[in-house]
Amino acid sequence: MILPLFPLSICLLPKGFTQLRIFEPRYKRLVTESLKSGDGFGLCMLNSNNELMPIGTWVHIIDFEMLDDGLLGVSIQGQQRFKVNDILIEDDGLKRGNVSLIPDWPSSNIVPHQQYLSETLQQLLEQYPTHLSHYNESDFDNISWVCQRWLEIMPITAEEKYQCINSHNHEMTQNLISSIIK
Repeated sequence: MILPLFPLSICLLPKGFTQLRIFEPRYKRLVTESLKSGDGFGLCMLNSNNELMPIGTWVHIIDFEMLDDGLLGVSIQGQQRFKVNDILIEDDGLKRGNVSLIPDWPSSNIVPHQQYLSETLQQLLEQYPTHLSHYNESDFDNISWVCQRWLEIMPITAEEKYQCINSHNHEMTQNLISSIIK
C-alpha cells in the first residue's frame, strides 16, 4: 500500500483522535488527495533527531474547517499501524511510503488492578471535551485502548513511545504508565 506521509512530533495510534493545523502547500495537497480518494494518509512520528520513525499510523480525515487564522484545520482518527518499507520524496518534499499494515494490539478487558489507569485517563480527558466526544464509554473498558491513549499524551521521548508502539501488545506500555503514575 502506498500512503502519503505526514511526519510530526506527535503520536497517534489506532482509534485515537487529534486535530491538525495545515499550512504547508505539500500537506494541503496531501489533505486534498486524501479527501478525494477517501484513503487517508500515514502519520509518522519524528525521533529526537527529526528523522521519520519506521512505524506509523494510517489515519482518516473525519472533519475539516477553515480556522480563524486562515489555516486549514483537520480532525483525524487513527485506523491501523503500519511499517514503512520504502519512501519516495516528491519535488515539493511530500513523502510517500510503501507501507505494510501491522495488526492492532489485541483487545483485553480491564481487570480490577488496571481500573485506576482507565479512571485517571477519563478524568484527564474530561478537560478536553472535543477529544472525549470521539470516544465511547465502552472504550475505557479495554486496557489496550486505554494504554494507546496514554501513550499518545504521555510526556516521554519519541524513542520511548516507539519502543511501546513497536511491541505486539499493551503490556510494555502498561508497565511504563504504571511506573510513571505511581
